[in-house]
Amino acid sequence: MIVSGKGGVGKTTFARLLVDTYHSRSIQASFFDADGQVGGLARVYHDVGVQFYDLRQDGERDTLLNSIDTDKAIVLHDLPGGSRFEISRIIDTGDGKTVEGFLTALTENHVRLTLVHLLDNEIESAQSVGHHLETFGTDLVDHVAVLNLRESRHLRDDFPYWYGHEVAGQRRYGKARDLLISKGGVEITMPGLQPGIRAKVNALNLRYAQCLTHPDLTITERSAVSHFVRDFHKGLAPAAGLLGLA
Repeated sequence: MIVSGKGGVGKTTFARLLVDTYHSRSIQASFFDADGQVGGLARVYHDVGVQFYDLRQDGERDTLLNSIDTDKAIVLHDLPGGSRFEISRIIDTGDGKTVEGFLTALTENHVRLTLVHLLDNEIESAQSVGHHLETFGTDLVDHVAVLNLRESRHLRDDFPYWYGHEVAGQRRYGKARDLLISKGGVEITMPGLQPGIRAKVNALNLRYAQCLTHPDLTITERSAVSHFVRDFHKGLAPAAGLLGLA
């Protein structure tokens, strides 16, 4: 499940790149777009069976759990911001603080959950990781933090709320990262793509894998996307086992 309590952090971009990766490696996977309002993943991958539902709707929320009734090795859900509360409504109390029933159901059906946390430079995305760690724990769940480098040049300086920084001689923030790493979580990065090229790719509704030969893109644009995809694959390596790619 690709998650963040903050919108606009790059969840769907990561999901699109991951879908391409599974396809390129012939890994059997099911894909779900849970954002009934935007549907960026379903819009681009409508022809390969991405299933579209709205996690916020009472009549559709159960799709998240029912999706594990499959023979596919991987089930990927691109979830909207704030999904932690919606998940807690499937079986549990709905307060966003406990998902024990949800996790028990996964375990009883022999499914191991990986939460992929997307982070940008803002405090809300770092706080979201801490909230998810508190709610989901680490015994039955693996965690991958993905730092979106679209607006970054210097990793530690550009993510002060994630790595922590000093104020008046005292270390501030960084607790979510410390907990994630101490509990066996993995930290990776997602490279940035020039905004104009990214916008053109999105306007054409292209998969990133299609960009490498698409006639509506210039050679420079195709080369930039190719470089972007290669860097993405390199960055995945530390989390390959948790993403079903090992």
